[in-house]
Amino acid sequence: MIPPVFRYGGFRLFWFGIAFSAIGTQATAAANLWQIQDITDSTLAVGVVSLLQGIAVVFIGPLGGGLADRWDRRRLLQAAQASSLLSSVLLAALTFTHHIAPLWIYGAGTVVAVAATFDGPARQSLVPAVVPREHVVDAFALLIPAQQIARFAGPAIAGILIALWGAGAVYTFDVVSYVALIVTLAFIGFEKMEPRVPQPLTHAVIEGFQYVRGRPLIWQLIALDISATFFAAYRVLLPALARDVFAVGAAGYGILSAAPAVGAIFGSGTVYRLRAMRRKGVLVLASTAAYALGAAVLGYVPAFAVAVGITAALGFFDAIAQTIRQAAVQLDTPDRLRGRVTSVYQMASRGGPALGQAQLGAVAAAIGPAPALAIGGGLCLLYSAWLALTGTTVRRYEG
Repeated sequence: MIPPVFRYGGFRLFWFGIAFSAIGTQATAAANLWQIQDITDSTLAVGVVSLLQGIAVVFIGPLGGGLADRWDRRRLLQAAQASSLLSSVLLAALTFTHHIAPLWIYGAGTVVAVAATFDGPARQSLVPAVVPREHVVDAFALLIPAQQIARFAGPAIAGILIALWGAGAVYTFDVVSYVALIVTLAFIGFEKMEPRVPQPLTHAVIEGFQYVRGRPLIWQLIALDISATFFAAYRVLLPALARDVFAVGAAGYGILSAAPAVGAIFGSGTVYRLRAMRRKGVLVLASTAAYALGAAVLGYVPAFAVAVGITAALGFFDAIAQTIRQAAVQLDTPDRLRGRVTSVYQMASRGGPALGQAQLGAVAAAIGPAPALAIGGGLCLLYSAWLALTGTTVRRYEG
C-alpha cells in the first residue's frame, strides 16, 4: 500500500532526491573515517572529524536558519548541496592523484558540516510547502527512514567502492548524488510561502531564539533531544564494546552499527501507523525514556545477541521521538520563522550527538564504556521522568 503522502508528486521527488543525496553523504563520511584511520592509524585523529562537525553546527547553525527565512529556501538548499559537491570533487581529485592528507579531509568535512547547517533548516522548512498541513507528520515519518536507509546503505556502498576502485570512487558517487538532488529540486512545485520582511541578519537570528524561548513546547522538546543526544550518544562506544566487552571484532562492530538503522526504519513505520494517536506528547516522552534505559544497560548485557537487540531498540525509540519532535517544531512555528527555529533545533539534533560523542568518549576513557553509558543513560532517563511529571506542555501535546 502506497502511503497517502506519496500521492503528492512534489513530495515523491523531494523524498527520492533527499534519500539519494543522503546515501552519498553517508558513503563519503565512511570514506573520510577510513582514509584518516588508514593514513594516521589514530583513533584520536578520527575523533577530530566529529568534533569539527559539532563546532560548526553550534556556532554557525543559527546563521543557516536566518538565511532560510530571508532567501528562497529551494535555492539555499541547492547552494548548500553545491558546496558539498565541490568538497567531494576536491577529495576525489586529491585521492586519485595520491595527494590526499588528513588536513584536506578535515577541511572538506568542515565545509560539508557548515553547508549542512544551511541545508537542514531549508530542507525541513520546505516540507510544509510540499504537503498539506495534515500530512506533515506523515512526511517526516517517511523522511526519517530515508536517512536511516542512507546510514545503512551509504557505508556499505563505500566499502564496496573502496575495495574495487578506492576512496576516490566514493567521492565521485557522492558528486552524482548531489547533482541528482540539485536537479530534482528544480522540478518541484513548492507552495507559495509567507512574504519575508527584510531585517538585519543579527536581528533575525535573535528573533528566532526569542520565539523558541517563548514557546515552551519547542524548547522543552529541544531540551529533551539534548538530554538523549548529548548524555547518551552511545554510537561512539560501539567499537569499544565490540572489541573489549563482547570480543566480536570488526564484523561484530558492523552488525552493532547497522542495527540502530534497522530499528529506526521500524520505528518510523510505527509512528506512521500511530499518526492518528492524539497523545503524541506521551509517546515522545515514553520513547525517550525507553531510549535512555536501553543506553544505560547496553554495556552490561551478558551476550552479543542481546546487545544487537538493544541497539536496534535504541534506533527504534529514537526514530519515534525524533519524528514527533521534528513535526511538532514545524507545526508550532509560523512559516516566516521556520528556518530560524529549525536551526535552533538543529543545534541540538546535530550538534548534540557530535559533542556528546566527544564527552562520552572522554568519560569512557576514564571509567570504562559500561559505566559511562550507565551514567549518561541515567541522566537522560531522569530528565525524561522529571519532564513527564512536571512538563504538562509536552505531556499534553496532541499534534
